[in-house]
Amino acid sequence: MANGANLIAHCDDDNQRDNEAGGSTQPHQQSQPNSNFEGPKSYEEPRERGPNLGKGLERITRRQQGKLPLLIPEGSLRPETPLLATKFATECNVTVRHHIPVFKHWKDYKDPNGNVRDGIFRNFVGKVGNKFHMDLEAVPVRKACTEMLKRVTRQQRYRLKKEYFDSHTPHLVRRTSPVPSMTDDQWNELVESWKDPKKMGISQINKANRAQVKFHQTTGARSYPVHCGNLGDKYKDKESTAVDLFKEYHYSKKKKGYTNVVLDAITEMEKKVPNPTEDGQESSSATEAATEAVAEVLAKHTKKPRFLQHVGIQHVHARSSAINREVELAAQKMNVELRACVDTLTKKLKESEEERARQDEEYRKRDEENRKKQAEMDAKLDSLLS
Repeated sequence: MANGANLIAHCDDDNQRDNEAGGSTQPHQQSQPNSNFEGPKSYEEPRERGPNLGKGLERITRRQQGKLPLLIPEGSLRPETPLLATKFATECNVTVRHHIPVFKHWKDYKDPNGNVRDGIFRNFVGKVGNKFHMDLEAVPVRKACTEMLKRVTRQQRYRLKKEYFDSHTPHLVRRTSPVPSMTDDQWNELVESWKDPKKMGISQINKANRAQVKFHQTTGARSYPVHCGNLGDKYKDKESTAVDLFKEYHYSKKKKGYTNVVLDAITEMEKKVPNPTEDGQESSSATEAATEAVAEVLAKHTKKPRFLQHVGIQHVHARSSAINREVELAAQKMNVELRACVDTLTKKLKESEEERARQDEEYRKRDEENRKKQAEMDAKLDSLLS
């Protein structure tokens, strides 16, 4: 307490001396620091964040004292483990951004045989393979790497166009390459392809089509299976239904809620789902009803709904009665057309067989006439010679 009292008294004496020296006389106003102070000042080295992509995988590799094994199941294009799939996609993006040039079209990456150029593919899998323990002789691994190269180069082309072309008028677009993986000639060739009036028209059409998308994915760069794995123990006590997953994958953290279209769809889905049982647990019929509700609502608002397929729910999409009638009418029309086609082919086949029989009969009669004429000629020759 004595030290505290001495400190307060010392501060009061300093304030009194400042006031006597011409300082402010207001008792509660803080004194301003003297900018002319010539004493030593604190100093700290400026810190730059720098590139941090891929650092998480490096930490995991050091912690495990070895590379992560990259195993691609047969018929799949990504690892089954969500964390491994995320790291694989990240490393593919890093490799393309820093080491792979971006061409106008995917076919420009291929050789005359239809395969990816050997130099580009070796460069890509070499950089990615340095981060994982992977068997490049396995067909699923090479197929997954080829597909990732195709997707990531398309994304990089879109990012470059959005940043360096769409935000400028065509004559003000830079003529030097903004990325180290491309030469100036490759960059200018890519820019000239973007300036093509036909391609610019296609770009506007694609923008208009994207504006009509109703249910936007809000999981960022994570795919549906990876995001499902990141949910963790949220649905540990109860089984998640299709409606729950639809809410999870369409909730915007930036906007802190759902869009109006998504909210209306959720309301429509929940109306079609029966209430839970008294014990609070949904039966299997309720889970199936939720799946049917999601499928029916999505089929109503989208042409080719694949949400249930992407989240791993095997279900034949439900259709409304009107759509069912349209499908039945289309099937009946197709059956009528097929039957008419079969009848036409049968008629033509019958006509061709009759024509062939008629020709065979004519050939037979002609042969008989020729044989008779030959016999008569032989008889005349015999009579003359005798």
